[in-house]
Amino acid sequence: MGIDDHWSFSDADYHQTILEKPAPDFPKPANGVAQSEILNSNLLHSSTDDLPDFEALTKTLVLTSEDDTFWWHATAYPFYQLIVQNGYESEQCRSLLRWYAAFIIPALGPRPIQGVKPLFQPCPVPDGSSVEHSLNWKEKSSKRLVRFTIEATGRSAGTTLDPFNQDEAVTLLSKLQRFGKMPNLDLGQFDIWKNRFFIDAQTAPVLLPKLPSGLPLSQIWVAFDFPHSHEPMAKVYFMPSLSSMVSGIPNYRLVFETARRCNGRHGNYDTAIGVLDTYLTAYPTEPVIMAALDCVDSPDSRIKVYVQTSANTFNSAKRVLTLNGKRSGETVQKGLEALGELWSIIFGPDKTNDGDSTVFSSGVYCGLAVELKADQDLPETKLHLPVRNMEGTDADLCHLLSTWFQKRGHGTFGAGIQTNLARAFPHHDLNGPRGTYTFVSFSYSAETGVYMTMYYSTRIFDSHLGVKKENFWQGYDSLWGKWSHDQKM
Repeated sequence: MGIDDHWSFSDADYHQTILEKPAPDFPKPANGVAQSEILNSNLLHSSTDDLPDFEALTKTLVLTSEDDTFWWHATAYPFYQLIVQNGYESEQCRSLLRWYAAFIIPALGPRPIQGVKPLFQPCPVPDGSSVEHSLNWKEKSSKRLVRFTIEATGRSAGTTLDPFNQDEAVTLLSKLQRFGKMPNLDLGQFDIWKNRFFIDAQTAPVLLPKLPSGLPLSQIWVAFDFPHSHEPMAKVYFMPSLSSMVSGIPNYRLVFETARRCNGRHGNYDTAIGVLDTYLTAYPTEPVIMAALDCVDSPDSRIKVYVQTSANTFNSAKRVLTLNGKRSGETVQKGLEALGELWSIIFGPDKTNDGDSTVFSSGVYCGLAVELKADQDLPETKLHLPVRNMEGTDADLCHLLSTWFQKRGHGTFGAGIQTNLARAFPHHDLNGPRGTYTFVSFSYSAETGVYMTMYYSTRIFDSHLGVKKENFWQGYDSLWGKWSHDQKM
């Protein structure tokens, strides 16, 4: 069954959304990487026949502004490399790149300019990059899934018209629903969450002076998964802290109340919410920091609740992943054993043998994603390791992950980790200060075995503008480090 039987985005579809204008020349990559090697690299692709050429495809596109040109070369090229490297069919690669040019590039808004402070600073990545790519690996599958997250940013973001940058995400999802060849895109639950979490622009003069210094104003991020030979799947992420301050309702209560509003024909979330609520009550200094949902109308769609934990040791990581022992049984035990292997490889055997030995510096902790499904008795969990805060370089982490993948029976994939990362991000110095890897997430199920995702920053500021990297999440860190369970904001 070919791609046309599932999903494709053609040249005609692309040109319906973009005005005619000659495309610019393709810039040469940095760091001494041969352009021919980058454009034609395909270490892990099953077939080298008829693969799209990025330079040739770029010349067929209509990039209507300098902003679009900047975003295309800074963010689309890693996406191109990831889908080519990970076995996507050539026709789907072309369709996805046209789709990216038509919908994602315009949604990224004004490009950053060295020495110019933006009206609004998007930050789905701690370094302020507008795009975070990721690659999902399942132990029991030969296919890997490419994904990315963006903060859609409108021209009015940061002004009195849209002080919290909420409008462009709505515009993007509306365009995708109408023109994006995504028939399964459903915005029913999105509207419920948007109506609860979006903040009226008129509250800005009162709210902004009350915010902790450096706190990001992001309210919504949009993300996409790209199944092989199928249409993209959209997800949205909501940040509850500003809404909590406006409403006077603690983050976790806002999230739980909104999740319950999604109870309906597929069932209800009450039991799963109760399990998470019990955990949060036992650990009142671990705040709910974000919520996400799949934009599909399906009994399998998820509401994900993200918790900033206090886990900084192997024992506390196990406590978090099992929701303090609520999740148990043979499959969970196998997952904990696999986590121990990963922990030993990344942090060293002594950090696993001594389960109370810390692995990150003070103030840095693991994140927890709790996945709620309708009529589910026990939620699934994912542990997020903030590897951006580890000592060493991205190349060092590539070596450690290579060892891990080879140990789990994926030797070919493991052997190409660093080579393919360098090809996807040719402007990044993998041997310099860490910055490309942001997180590595871990979970385990009987169906997938280990389920792991590696997250990559596009490093817009230091790699593309030559500007010293900043930590735009420092305001979050300060806020979460002083948390109590019933805190409003």
